Amino acid sequence: MFQLAWRGVRHNTGRYVATLIAIMTGVAFFTATGFLSDRVINALEGDAVRQYGGVDAAVVVDYEADGGQFADDLRIGQDTADAIAALPEVAAVGGDLSGSVAFLAPDGATFADNATGRLWIEDDELNPIDIDDGAAPVAAGEIAVDKGLAGDEDLELGDQVTILTLAGQFDATVVGITSFGNSDAQDSGGTVSIPAPTAFDWLNAGQAEYQDLYIRGTGDQATLVSAVEPLVPPGFRVQPGDEFLQDKQGEVSGFGKILKTGLQGFALLALFVGGFVIYNTFSVIVAQRLRELAVLAAIGATPKQIKRSLRFEGLVIGLIGSALGVAAGFGLAFVLMAVLQAVGVSLPGSGITVSPSVVYQGLFVGTLITFLSVMIPARRAARTEPIEALRQAAVETSPLSRQRVITAGLLVGLGALGMLFGPAPAIGFGALAMFIGVIVAGPIIAVVGSKIFRPLLGRLGLEGRLASDNIARNPQRTATTSNALLIGVFLVTLVTVAGTSVKDFAVAKINELSSADYVIESTGGTIDDGLIADLEAVDGVDAVTPFRREAVSVVGEATLDPTLAGTPSALSTGDFAALSDVADLELDQGSIDDLGPGQVLLISDLAGTDPIGKSVTMTNSQGGTVDLEVVGVLKFSLDSGLVGSFVDTPTFDAFVGETAPTVAFMDIATGAQSDTEDAIDEITALRPDITVTQGNALGRIIGQIFDFLINAVNGLLLMSVIVALIGIVNTLSLSILERRRELGLLRVVGMEDKQVRRMVRVESVLISALGTITGVALGVFTGWALIFGIDRLSEAGIAFSLPGGMLALVLVLGIGLGFLASLIPAQRSTRLEVLDAINAT
Repeated sequence: MFQLAWRGVRHNTGRYVATLIAIMTGVAFFTATGFLSDRVINALEGDAVRQYGGVDAAVVVDYEADGGQFADDLRIGQDTADAIAALPEVAAVGGDLSGSVAFLAPDGATFADNATGRLWIEDDELNPIDIDDGAAPVAAGEIAVDKGLAGDEDLELGDQVTILTLAGQFDATVVGITSFGNSDAQDSGGTVSIPAPTAFDWLNAGQAEYQDLYIRGTGDQATLVSAVEPLVPPGFRVQPGDEFLQDKQGEVSGFGKILKTGLQGFALLALFVGGFVIYNTFSVIVAQRLRELAVLAAIGATPKQIKRSLRFEGLVIGLIGSALGVAAGFGLAFVLMAVLQAVGVSLPGSGITVSPSVVYQGLFVGTLITFLSVMIPARRAARTEPIEALRQAAVETSPLSRQRVITAGLLVGLGALGMLFGPAPAIGFGALAMFIGVIVAGPIIAVVGSKIFRPLLGRLGLEGRLASDNIARNPQRTATTSNALLIGVFLVTLVTVAGTSVKDFAVAKINELSSADYVIESTGGTIDDGLIADLEAVDGVDAVTPFRREAVSVVGEATLDPTLAGTPSALSTGDFAALSDVADLELDQGSIDDLGPGQVLLISDLAGTDPIGKSVTMTNSQGGTVDLEVVGVLKFSLDSGLVGSFVDTPTFDAFVGETAPTVAFMDIATGAQSDTEDAIDEITALRPDITVTQGNALGRIIGQIFDFLINAVNGLLLMSVIVALIGIVNTLSLSILERRRELGLLRVVGMEDKQVRRMVRVESVLISALGTITGVALGVFTGWALIFGIDRLSEAGIAFSLPGGMLALVLVLGIGLGFLASLIPAQRSTRLEVLDAINAT
């Protein structure tokens, strides 16, 4: 029987072509995403080792503490770094300091706008950047640029350039060309290395401070950590080098692993949809071979042997298709990489990483899904009586069973009840039950759809009526074909509807928390009077209100809540009344009139319960501390989150010094926000330290993220739609092969070839229309039910948003692609001469 099965595969290769394509498509996507993801993971992990492999201990911001929005502003002072470097357990210390930089061309235009300036670390073991050509930057005014930036911008050794930094414009000389391991640069936009004599001025407003400290020790890491720990400033922690490296590798590889899992999940969905195609193909092939199978049964083959033979055929086809899919996936990975590079997305690493695990997984999942898809057709073939099979030429219409109608009705009904009225767990199970119910009801939908469309299609003539009747002749086959398309369309619709509703709700809620039209921030620089005057001169700008802000940490011993020890935060001062006029700054407790020297309006994150009258102690990066009495609590908003806690000017000056403003809120005349945007960007273009964001920027970002995720998910779901269209081509092609005699007789009695081809095209459009319309309807209802359930259980108040344009596009594409899928089968339908078609068996 195994020899017979192998011969069956060899002599029916034409019938299995579409099956192989369906398997190959899914496996190719699965392995291609795996290959690319492994490349990204390996490259990022290698970069982490390259960057941090020589670190024995690291002093880093404690992001695990509350107040993470201010953590990046904390700095380690030079005094602390010197004290650590003086320890006998320490061999060398390297400080990490970076900031945005750009270059100014002679014509006044800027280039390399996204480059990052980095403090050059003098210790070779702690510095991950190599000098490929020239020398390291050591003197004031010297810089080194990475080889990618040098090549892109035609920079050479000895070039005199004008560099734009956080502190303004400076003349510099390119003395070195660098690289970062196997990559050109440490930063995606390019890396500019700056020596200590100028780095603090250019990147940190002249203050000798560091974002992190990397330490090389003279002994074991545990002893080094114990020695450094007492010197670590509040808001920071010291980590052993091995733990620090492991965390960094986990951070960078974690993204790659999530990306790999997500992409391969969509590829598995495509393979799952391909299972419908494979099932349909084998059902038709088994129907066409019933006479052959009956002869085998008549000469002594048992049902078990017949079933085993067909399963072996499926196993062979699955293994061959999966192997071809793995090979195609290797080529597809290069195609995807080229496409990403064409749109400006550069992946870390080089080449393609062929992981044996990805190859084995591709072979396994493709073969397994094919084997499982063959089981039902094989079981049906084994149950067929020999004498019945000898009388049949093809599968005929089978009546719909009452059991199917009842099962489908119960699943759909119970699923709807669970989503609309059940507890939280019942919503998910209800959605799954309804989805399964619709799949089970596929043959019923095919028959009902045939009756609904028949009057309309009857206007097309005989071919329209026959096409409508044909989809009801074998409703199971029609349902299996349309269900493959239904799955993809359902998921696209559900993601679009539910995602759009949640996006609109989230954006609206976030925008309620912000009232400032623009926020101007300087990282490492200041917002000086000249910049304020230029901004105020823009037509449509009503006010520019600056304030001074300092990154601080809460000290634990004297706080109102000891658990807040080490929490990163911010302390600000300015004209509170003017700030309140342009931003959302209100008090939950206390009054601005109560604020005096040594007192503070506390940010809500630090307030806890009943904070009024209690004391809070804060420290800055220079090691200074201040005790403040809480006289009020700021109400939570996006604007108050930017301000932090608030003190009067004398208190701020005594604690921080007479520094310049670093943040400003802008008020724009009603309706003039879009008109002022270009003018504001033009003023701030030559200041790399300045970041301009619209007051509703977070809402806009959230909306853009949702849009990206919705579009990305829908784009990946197109893989399953492509496989479903392959199924339509496959099913129609095999159906035409099965109905050659019938088509020949139609041509004998007067139907023209163009009418036959039109009939096939209408069949394809009907099948795709059934899958598309059902998928859209099910997706819309499920999306609405999910939103309804969330509102019912949480009183969130999410409004249901129906993106009509997107849904119309899905309908048009689904039906239109069904028409395209019909072109090849329609052409084949009249390829045989009439007499040859009549004599076909």
